[in-house]
Parts: sequence; C-alpha cells; structure tokens
Amino acid sequence: MRYLNHIIGILVFIIVLFPRLSVSQPTLQVPHFKIFAHDRNLSEEVRVILESSYQKISEFVEDSLTGTVSVYVVDTDEEFASMVGNGFPDWGIGCAIPSRSMIVLKSPLRFKYNPSFPQVVNHELAHIFMGRLSRGKGVPRWMDEGFAMYHSHQWRIGQEVIVARAVLTGSVLSLSEIESVNAFEESKAQLAYTESFLAVSYLYGEYGEGTIKEIVGHLANGTSLDLAFLRTIGLSYFTFRLNFEEYIQTKYNWASFLGDTFLFWIGLAFLAVFLYLFKRRRTRRKLKEWELEEEKITKRDELTDDQA
Repeated sequence: MRYLNHIIGILVFIIVLFPRLSVSQPTLQVPHFKIFAHDRNLSEEVRVILESSYQKISEFVEDSLTGTVSVYVVDTDEEFASMVGNGFPDWGIGCAIPSRSMIVLKSPLRFKYNPSFPQVVNHELAHIFMGRLSRGKGVPRWMDEGFAMYHSHQWRIGQEVIVARAVLTGSVLSLSEIESVNAFEESKAQLAYTESFLAVSYLYGEYGEGTIKEIVGHLANGTSLDLAFLRTIGLSYFTFRLNFEEYIQTKYNWASFLGDTFLFWIGLAFLAVFLYLFKRRRTRRKLKEWELEEEKITKRDELTDDQA
C-alpha cells in the first residue's frame, strides 16, 4: 500500500507538471528570443514576426532588451493557464510577463485569432519593452495597453463606432477604470483597449512620439504619476485626463462622428446596395406573381374552349 501511494503521488505530480514539460525545450533560439512550440514551422513564423517587431519598437523607443525573452506557443487552455495563472480572462489569447521575460501565446493552429496572430505577437512584445522602459515600476494599465495597441497596429475600421456608442450611452470608461480590464467581459474589455489606444495616440499627437517614453522614464526613477506628467507635458495627470475625456466626448459624439468619418459614406453605400437588392427581390417576386396569374388565366381560357 505504501508503494502504491508513492506511485499515485508521482502520477499526480506528472499530471500537474505535464503542461509545463510539454514545451520544455526550445524549438528555435535566436538573438533576443527562445521560442517554444510543438510545431517547427510555427516557431519559424513567430521568429519572423518577433524579429521584425523588435527592430521597429527598438528604433521607436531608442532602446533594446537585455537578456532573452522566452516565447511559448501552447496548444491547450490548460497549458496556457499553467503558465499565466487561473486569474487570466477567458477571452485572453496572449500574455506577456515582463518580470519573467516571458510571452505565452495560444497556438493559432488551434485557436481563432481576432486581431491577427502577428498583431497579438507584436502586442505582447510591446509589453515586454514597456517593462524594460519602466524597470519594473508600475505604469497605468491604459498606458501599457495603449502602447502595445499602438505598436501592433490594432486599430481597425469600426472601432470608432464602439467609442461613439459608448459616448451616446454614457458608458465611456475613465482611464482609472481600465486598471480592472482583466475582470471585464469581452465587449467591455474591447472598449477599454480602444480607449487605451486613443489615449496614447492623443498623447503622441498633442505632445510628440517621445512622450510615453519620457513619462515612463520619470516613473522608473520613482517620480509620482502626477509629477511625471507635469514634467513631460506641462499638465498634471488630472488635467490630462479631463482634456482627454473632453476630446473623446467631442470627437466621437454622433454628430461629429457622422460628419468626420468615411464610415458614414460606407454606411450610405451599404444602404444603397441593400435598397437595390431589396427592390430587385421585390420586383422578381412581383414578376413571379404575374407569371402565375397569367398561367391561371391561360388555363381558365383553355378550359372554357374545351367546354365550348
């Protein structure tokens, strides 16, 4: 019985540890990255994406990563959870852990990606760079996510509608609310990511593309968030938030939205196509009715002639 208990204990240990062991050896190792995946071709695809993104982000922030980033591409939810923890939202498909120089991705061979797989890889690598810039000091979640969204080019046609709808319904998130994005349902999280992108784009547009790096640099040196903003853009963090919220309300209300975006014209085009198809279908139906009516009249006349 004692030996049986030992065997059971060993089996339980293997089962618990198995997800971590299944990709324990790197399938590809290059400067800056160790890539762990079950598929060699997928490892090569990840390498190409990472190296391209690394060069672009490194040039943008004028900095490079020290050490090697381990990138895991896993096949199951269980493997993913074993590496990132059970508190990760179920809508999440990639995770960066800068403190451990680690990125974990669900395999695109087994999971559906929207946004695309390359965008998510770029997104997670941007988080690693943010960790490097901040030297492990906390940065606002909206800044971290917005920076990652910006450098992975995740703005898509139609996201203006998400913000405009939030403005119309009074459900725009404050920047402080975005700290809890992992607890949001997917649609609310999508709004949080969109607002994060807009906040970073707003900073870049108003104060220059070096703004985020400078703010994060102050935070890395132990400066408070309010003072970091004051030293960088000449405004307190509170004033910046007020200005950004006013920008959102002004730019994305329905009146300005319809007058300032080509989506309005796309909508008109879709409406025109819909009306055309609807009219065409109704015309066909009418012609069919006429044909049936004509057949009835013909049959009735033939029946009358036979009787005569």
